[in-house]
Amino acid sequence: MKTLFYERLFLLNRSFDQVMDILEQFQQDEVIHAAFANDRKRAVEELRADLSHVLTGMLHQRELEECVKAAKTEPEQKNA
Repeated sequence: MKTLFYERLFLLNRSFDQVMDILEQFQQDEVIHAAFANDRKRAVEELRADLSHVLTGMLHQRELEECVKAAKTEPEQKNA
């Protein structure tokens, strides 16, 4: 189950890569202006960075909590 969250994060980042690629294609095809494309690419990168930072932190927090919980229950099992 733990890997599921990291797989989702990976897929989320891949999706951002796809958005960036599509913006680049529209720019190269002169459908959108370079300034517009660059502004949107910057926004996508900022969103990616923010989500990755927050989600990674939340996943790390969960793992720490699980480690603390496991460490607390382990001595109890040894004493039983």
